[in-house]
Amino acid sequence: MLWALGTGSDARRTGAPRTEPIDLIVIHSTGGPTCDDRTGKPIWVAAGTLDANLRYIETHPVLGIHYMIDRDGTLRASVPEGQIAHHVLRHSGRSIAVELINDGNGVDPYPDAQLSALVDLLRDIAQRRRITREGVKRHSDLDQTMLPCDPASKRKVDPGAAFPYAMVLDRVFPPR
Repeated sequence: MLWALGTGSDARRTGAPRTEPIDLIVIHSTGGPTCDDRTGKPIWVAAGTLDANLRYIETHPVLGIHYMIDRDGTLRASVPEGQIAHHVLRHSGRSIAVELINDGNGVDPYPDAQLSALVDLLRDIAQRRRITREGVKRHSDLDQTMLPCDPASKRKVDPGAAFPYAMVLDRVFPPR
């Protein structure tokens, strides 16, 4: 559990109680496009490490996630599922956030250990929450907004083109 990380930060590991039923799981990657604060130009943020990403998200005044999975398959939980974690515009109240350590650039591969941990987690959540295949979305499926510093580029492209979305869904929801 996250409290074993020993970050020493005033971590945000809670969210507001849910008022909507959970019917979505949203898959994210930690890397992606953003606007450089200094130059105002678009840049790509690399994936980073599990501990660094958890520290950032848990000390952020607004953002939150429910689960994060490292490249080696290590799974960490953060905000409890029964609470809202702000991770995707207009959908956070009804969804569970799963963050994958990956650049999200369409080139960085998703290791087998990470994908296996993701499949196990998705199966568990889908079964407990009665979420269907159609209820597992990529962040990029739900957030279509554009980068403020580059209105021709999407703000959210994660988990990216290298993410084997159909294969993951087939493993979680095998054909009958």
